[in-house]
Amino acid sequence: MTDDNTSTESRIARRTVLSSLSGALLALSGCVSSDSTLPDGTANETAGDTHTSDPADGSAVFSRVAMEQTDLVVDLEPDVDAEFVNLIGPSGEMKDQGRVREGVTRVTFELLGEAEDGYTPGEYRVLAVSGDSTVGETSISIRPELTIRDVKWAKNNPEMDWDKDRRGWKKYAALTIENSGNAPTYLSAVKWKGAPLSRVYPRELVDHGYERVLSAGETATVFSKSEVYQTESRTGVGTPVPCGELGTEAMIVEAAVQAGENPKYKQMIEYGGKKYECDLSIGEEGPVTSKDTSASTSTESES
Repeated sequence: MTDDNTSTESRIARRTVLSSLSGALLALSGCVSSDSTLPDGTANETAGDTHTSDPADGSAVFSRVAMEQTDLVVDLEPDVDAEFVNLIGPSGEMKDQGRVREGVTRVTFELLGEAEDGYTPGEYRVLAVSGDSTVGETSISIRPELTIRDVKWAKNNPEMDWDKDRRGWKKYAALTIENSGNAPTYLSAVKWKGAPLSRVYPRELVDHGYERVLSAGETATVFSKSEVYQTESRTGVGTPVPCGELGTEAMIVEAAVQAGENPKYKQMIEYGGKKYECDLSIGEEGPVTSKDTSASTSTESES
């Protein structure tokens, strides 16, 4: 709990980085330009909006129930006699409880920034309680919806905000990720499975860690932290990619998020040329839907 209410002791732990990011996003809301870059190498393209639930069932008790950045904000009517506001999760468990202080009508629940799992997307019940009695109840659906809209290769998109002081910057990549849901989530990593770089070194995927809040309604650009499209080692460690022998191979990009489903994107990479002289080009590409994932799983099980 934050602001005008008291948390239960079991929910005190917070991720320091999320707290600072949340504060930064609140300060930036409404004034961040489309090409602004955050310290972790990501950029805001569209600022997130506030999302409100119409508390029709408890209109005499609740004046507003809304998501604001990483918080669920509950506003009570001024004349409501309630001691606590209880937040009940999708599975029916008590998620959190906030005390209604004297003279204060707002209770705030921090959904992102807690020690472990954040929150589970779904339908949440909000109860105003006095003693053993429930004086009002309403609900709100809290769901992030993540989609990777595009994956770009620096070589083909030099106008973007790449770090051009880096050697080999043209081999970096960036993805555009959209949260079209009504709730925030936390981007913890981006995984590049089948990337050219993963063929240079003996590993299945390239994994980059991030610490980034994706607000509701936000579209952000996330830059890779290594040369995803690299086909040979400059240090002598690793094996040059035998591009003339590969043909067309799939690269799967996955964004790992704290709440909600991990979005994926498939990009077909056409390998040409020869060892030490690779000629790469981008073929068919697009977001991987849940239907695509189910079909792929079914095919694998049959084989």
